[in-house]
Amino acid sequence: MKALLSLLFIVYCVAARAQKDTIAARIVLIGDAGELTNGHHPVVDAVRQLIPMDEKTTILYLGDNLYREGLPDEQYSYYMASRSVLDTQLSIADNTPAKIYMIPGNHDWENGKRTGWETVIREQAYVDQLGKKNVKFYPEGGCPGPDEVSITPDVTLVMFDTQWWLHPYDKPEIESDCNCRTKDELLTQLDDIFSHNSKKLIILAGHHTFKSSGVHGGYFKLKQHIFPFTDMSPNLYIPLPLIGSIYPVARSVFGTPQDLKHPVYADMIGSIQKIAKKYPHVVFVAGHEHSLQLIKDSTYNYIVSGGGSKHNRVSTNKKTPFATTTNGFAVLEISTNKNVRVNFYTVGDSTREAYSEVIQNFSKIPEPVADSASRKIASPETIKYKDTINISASDKYDSASWSKRVMVGSNYRKEWSAPVNMKVFNIHKEKGGLKIKSLGGGKQTKSLTLTDSTGREWKLRTVDKNPANAIPETFRNTLEADVVQDFISASHPYAPLTIPTLAEALGLVEAQPQLFFVPDDPSFGYYRPMFANTVCTLEEKDTSRYGENTRSTEKVFDKLIEQNDHRVDQPMVLRARLLDILIADFDRHFDQWKWGTIDTGKGRLYYPIPKDRDQAYFLSNGVILSLAAERELPMLKGFRYNFPKINWLSWSARDFDRLFLTDLGATEWKNQIHDFQKTLNDSVIEAAVKKLPPNILKMDSATLVSKLLTRRNNLEKPALKYYRFISKRVNVVGSNQKEYFKVTGYEKGLRVRVYARTKKSDTSFVMYDRVFDPHVTKDVRLYGLNDDDKFEIDSTARSKIRVSIIGGKGNDTFNIRGHVVNYLYDLTTEKNFIQHKSHTRNLTSREPPVNYYNILGFNYNINRFPRLNIGYNVEDGVFLGLGFFRRTFGFRNLPYASDQRLGGLYALSEGAYQIRYRGEFNHFIRNNDVLVNFTSVHPTLNNFFGLGNRTEIDPQYNITFYHVRYNYVETEILFRRRFFEKLHIMLGPTAYWYWNKLSDNAGKILSQPSLIGLDSESVYSKKNYIGGKFAVNFNNLNNELFPTRGVLWNTQFVSMAGVTKSTNNITTLTSDMSVYASISQAANFIAVVRLGGGHIFSKNFEYFQALSLGQNNFLRGFRKSRFAGSSVAYNSLEARIKLADVRSYLFPGIFGLVLFNDVGRVWVKNETSHTWHDAPGAGFYFIPFKMVIISATVAFSKEEKIFNFSVGTKLNLTF
Repeated sequence: MKALLSLLFIVYCVAARAQKDTIAARIVLIGDAGELTNGHHPVVDAVRQLIPMDEKTTILYLGDNLYREGLPDEQYSYYMASRSVLDTQLSIADNTPAKIYMIPGNHDWENGKRTGWETVIREQAYVDQLGKKNVKFYPEGGCPGPDEVSITPDVTLVMFDTQWWLHPYDKPEIESDCNCRTKDELLTQLDDIFSHNSKKLIILAGHHTFKSSGVHGGYFKLKQHIFPFTDMSPNLYIPLPLIGSIYPVARSVFGTPQDLKHPVYADMIGSIQKIAKKYPHVVFVAGHEHSLQLIKDSTYNYIVSGGGSKHNRVSTNKKTPFATTTNGFAVLEISTNKNVRVNFYTVGDSTREAYSEVIQNFSKIPEPVADSASRKIASPETIKYKDTINISASDKYDSASWSKRVMVGSNYRKEWSAPVNMKVFNIHKEKGGLKIKSLGGGKQTKSLTLTDSTGREWKLRTVDKNPANAIPETFRNTLEADVVQDFISASHPYAPLTIPTLAEALGLVEAQPQLFFVPDDPSFGYYRPMFANTVCTLEEKDTSRYGENTRSTEKVFDKLIEQNDHRVDQPMVLRARLLDILIADFDRHFDQWKWGTIDTGKGRLYYPIPKDRDQAYFLSNGVILSLAAERELPMLKGFRYNFPKINWLSWSARDFDRLFLTDLGATEWKNQIHDFQKTLNDSVIEAAVKKLPPNILKMDSATLVSKLLTRRNNLEKPALKYYRFISKRVNVVGSNQKEYFKVTGYEKGLRVRVYARTKKSDTSFVMYDRVFDPHVTKDVRLYGLNDDDKFEIDSTARSKIRVSIIGGKGNDTFNIRGHVVNYLYDLTTEKNFIQHKSHTRNLTSREPPVNYYNILGFNYNINRFPRLNIGYNVEDGVFLGLGFFRRTFGFRNLPYASDQRLGGLYALSEGAYQIRYRGEFNHFIRNNDVLVNFTSVHPTLNNFFGLGNRTEIDPQYNITFYHVRYNYVETEILFRRRFFEKLHIMLGPTAYWYWNKLSDNAGKILSQPSLIGLDSESVYSKKNYIGGKFAVNFNNLNNELFPTRGVLWNTQFVSMAGVTKSTNNITTLTSDMSVYASISQAANFIAVVRLGGGHIFSKNFEYFQALSLGQNNFLRGFRKSRFAGSSVAYNSLEARIKLADVRSYLFPGIFGLVLFNDVGRVWVKNETSHTWHDAPGAGFYFIPFKMVIISATVAFSKEEKIFNFSVGTKLNLTF
């Protein structure tokens, strides 16, 4: 009865308030509503009872719609339970005019895991297939958005996916079909939306809040400091005073990836607020925190409504007038008088209005000052347009200094700076008059979509492009902006004008760009400053052969999957790709294509339409890219007379080609190449080049024609090399309908045919037919995808080609005979039927990912040689290192199949050398990896001062007296199991061989071992050990070379038995943890804390087995292995401070200061010592191209100062 009275009272208050100020719209904010309570959803039920579901009501779910990891695959046992949560949420407005919008959160992205993108798409697909017209899931496809929805003529709702910004794994980016594919483009679109809604109230909705007084904002109570495990489990009261404060303090200062303090999260907030600061009419709404909050600053209101199903601690302060941990929801009410009221409702035993306030009135919003002038649109009569003008494409590149021309290249500077006669763009007359529809691109890449009077769309694009298309991030982020921009000079400004003639001759459809100069035209309104006085091209946005609508690559792939009578014209795709190779266009990812459609009467055939020819004829003759193209960036070899590194030229198309060139064998390739060469005869090439502006033609005609003719004539060899490269492993993909895959023998190879199945026939029509040559192809993978498929390997099949069969969803039949090694993947929980097996490795599983198919993810194997190390210190002298690195990628083997590193060091003054090998072979046995480590040192360059924490250096001896020289070989083979990607557990055998020579130790301490209590016979006898190692490693560092955030924690337990005479058993335990923390994404200040220790459990251990501290081991101000004992403990505090970004042509990089203090000590039996050795120090580091660390440090101790210089992968490198 009490609950009923409370509800009636709330309804009365709402009605009374509505009479005073008529409600124009109400937006119900429900966040983090991803689980039910006893089969019900109290918050959803309360909204359904309290809020009128009329045309004025909008329900906005603010992410984390499903706990714990989003919507699982439908083949998981808990799928129905997860789905019921969504069904409950979406049923709230059934049979009403109210609207529902749902946006994703981090838990909908599988809680930020590697396959999060697939999970959020699955959730959206489920919402869409419900077919509820008043329900929409935004943004779609895992895209970032932003999606703009008009709530009323005065109110705009803008939704974007904040987890897309934060997600560290695969997500839709530059190759996707999203409107915004980069952070830069997202920010540009938000700015555009804000600007054209400058007189409206804008509600910006994302899952992650921009301000918070809760957990993600760094709020911890005393309870979390004393009982830190209660955050994991409410009843886990284990007291850890002081130690328990480490986690809350660290999280409050540095944050996890889901906390506001984390650099990536903070960068998102800062970037968007920088745009929003021009528009005071924005209200930020979010979930994420499991609480209800109203936060205010001097400009904005931030509403946090994340109490949909969970609750957590929150605080109130001056800027947080309302906050509660109770479950509930918020309602924004916008009145006809343009008042904005927020009401918070808590839901417990009863529903009550906990807080209400009018937070804003937007009736008098001033126009943003910065944009007021540019928004004045003049009439056509007030503007005087010229017909043509002589002007250069850009004046940025020709004034380059001699040094810049050497380092970056002379490139096409003359072409960029030469005046060209072109038409002046008149937006009112061109194409019968054009209107601006939308802005595209980012801050540097600028394009406008225009519409003519017939509704046809045109794209106006600046000729001067974004450097991101020309050079990689490694170089972009370390060079000055003008140097980065200067790389654009390697792209020919007028190349796109020449390509249509070549394409037309080949039967390809390609847009026909026209060259224009855009004047400073007020008619462009808000976009005027972006396009004023720029050279642009205008082309039809969606060109097609028959005037039909075109499709994106993503949508074509969806159609291929949905219906098996939809196919791609692969011979035409090959022609288009041969043209790419001819003109050295390396930028050919998925989004660089559109597709036209032909109805064949038996299905649909999609033909390719290439887009965006900005990188045709790309060529840099500068030192930087010439060197980079040899190793790091081989795809940028450029437009030369030959085809260097042809496989890498197509790197950006690596997934595209493996999807759309799978049907064609060597014969088809040869026929297409010959026809290509014949079609593009000399006259066609000359005609294409003549499309250049006349004065540019005079500069380039001879060279371009000569190169094109030479490349055409020599095309067959490199093209067939590339054919063999992409045919080494081939995916044969079915559809979500029924198919019959038949594999038969063909000479020494295999013939693979795929038929569409019907009720009457297994061979209704042929979808796929190709013969594979075992000299070219090593693996064929057959993907059935959905529905009931049939797979047959005929008894005639005999080949070295491996066949992988991935059955997919549905009840599949497998009839495998013949003599072909094959791997079978499918779900054991389905009613699959294995009729026969022959040479089959059964890899079926209960886990649905066994059937997953991903069109992305092909990676090129990586080889790096040489990898150089250079070092100097007072102990080792000068030493040089040389290394080799190889990383390979394999089928379903993440993050890579193998990683092998072989390196050596040689100390010049001592004649000592060492060889180290590390091999990592992932998924070697099912989910178990194998690690192989090998070290061989001849001899060591160590010291030994005796055992103990108080050993002294005798002044009567030279320091070289304490040098010890012995040889050893160490090897281990570890089996590894990975958990949560970051946690590794390893176990396996290890062996150690020790030997020594008296001649190597003449005049040194080991020539008189009795001085330090050692036996000479023992010192110089061979000692061999065999045993085992158990190790646990946690590694979430954000960068291997120079981490700025994360934890590296390695713990090892080793026990070995002596297998030679007078060799004792040895058992040790060591643990070492390094914590890296930075506050900002720029990482101008990095704090590094290192803690570690170890203990030898054996009573009788050898001198070379002692745990030591010194320059080479955690105590940089002392000699190498200065203190040795049976136990050790150490701590290091380090600050790395970035002083400058060095933006030179030769060595751009990061220059910084390092300050540190090392502390440590050892223990030995029967020694009493309370001394902790201290060694402060400082130095500098420089990281050119983010590839190698050059460092110089000086460490001080009570004994001496130690200088170290190194070039390699560490700040303090020793032999």
